[in-house]
Amino acid sequence: MVLRREDGTDFRECNSSSGKIRVWTLARNLYVTQGEGHMQDDHAAFLEEYGEERLRRAGGKIYIFHDWMEMTGYDSKTRYKMTTWSAEHRASFEEVHLAVRSRIVAMGVQVANIALGGFMRAHTGIATLELELARVLRLVGADGPRPSRFPSR
Repeated sequence: MVLRREDGTDFRECNSSSGKIRVWTLARNLYVTQGEGHMQDDHAAFLEEYGEERLRRAGGKIYIFHDWMEMTGYDSKTRYKMTTWSAEHRASFEEVHLAVRSRIVAMGVQVANIALGGFMRAHTGIATLELELARVLRLVGADGPRPSRFPSR
């Protein structure tokens, strides 16, 4: 599965008529987001709430991986809210990676990244995002096999 979703915990989802955001955690200090459609303020609030919770639990800097390959756009007000939240928490981020396909989303991410000092790493495909995720999972010690969720026979 994409971005080790099968290994994740603390799954959550925010749906609206315009789009969907899914989130899950892969390590105490690493979480993933996956977006589809058009992001609006309710999605941004959902991401901020999940991010705040992850920051409280991490006990240090965090890694975030955004799979926004299926995101088609977002409101400029939403981008502003996300950028503001990221700026307020910049010192808490070890690395932030994003994969985007939409030119509109890519342009918005580029503008936000400039405003944030260029710390986010953009990827044009899921393959490079997954390579970076594998590297970070090794770094944080969360790349080993997971115990089965199903009882053995």
